[in-house]
Amino acid sequence: MQGGTLYKKSFTHPLLCCLSQEEGLHVLKEMHDGCCGSHIATRILANKTLQAGYFLSTIKQDAQRLVKKSTKCQKHATLIHQPVEPLNVMLSPCPFSQWGMDIVGPFPLTTRQRKFLLVAIDYFTKWVEAEPLAYITRGSHEVHMEEHHMLLRTALRNDI
Repeated sequence: MQGGTLYKKSFTHPLLCCLSQEEGLHVLKEMHDGCCGSHIATRILANKTLQAGYFLSTIKQDAQRLVKKSTKCQKHATLIHQPVEPLNVMLSPCPFSQWGMDIVGPFPLTTRQRKFLLVAIDYFTKWVEAEPLAYITRGSHEVHMEEHHMLLRTALRNDI
């Protein structure tokens, strides 16, 4: 006790000023919401209060209650992102056995007058093969695959 104020010895600081419950809550609110407050988490708020030289016997519980009551902290807290319904599992027995295809475009013309892109994706490995196309006709993707051996590089062409 010095000058009518109670102090507590600490490992990190020579003396910590002991606060009453009301004073402690005021200090916590200022450190959390005040002009220099940064809306920090519970553990960090309690540690910063101790580093500032203040001691409160229930500092962790009070800091937790204060952070839970803060609407700004709750508004920007991490959200639980769960899907509305269970995810559907896509079964692919082995690599390169099932492919998905799509034609993307039109894009701006390239130097070789290509403006479409034929894309094939393996469901298991997510391997992507892409070939540029100048035009699209009915059945052009099968012809293009056979001509340029796009998917025949893998010896396992089962399902497309």
